[in-house]
Amino acid sequence: FRNPGQLAALRADHSLVPTAIEELMRYDTPLQLFERWVLDDIEIDGTTIPRGAEIAMLFGSANHDPAVFADPGRLDLTRRDNPHISFSAGIHYCIGAPLARIELAASMTALLRQAPTLALAAEPARKPNFVIRGLEGLRVEVR
Repeated sequence: FRNPGQLAALRADHSLVPTAIEELMRYDTPLQLFERWVLDDIEIDGTTIPRGAEIAMLFGSANHDPAVFADPGRLDLTRRDNPHISFSAGIHYCIGAPLARIELAASMTALLRQAPTLALAAEPARKPNFVIRGLEGLRVEVR
């Protein structure tokens, strides 16, 4: 809703749903922070992080890294090269990610078809949490 040009493109071409899902996961990462423990001493940019240290990984920040994403602050529902880490990576990759993608595609496609004029009815309010982000609610209307 905050990017009307992108919304118009998605409404006009539902084949964008798969790339839209990936881009929305990157652009507004639901899980912003995750903690891990260092298994072996490691040096990163001249700083030694000792074995056993707890570190916080900022998924939201990584998903906006200009070294990885061209124009990372711009929502682009056609973005093809999108190696976001919203579902983590490696051995910690979310086992539910494939199901989440299927559910998102089905619900987004259904909304686009059944409520093509959906619009915000009120400004969304976020939950006061910086780790797992979300909305208190999303009031919409069909115009």
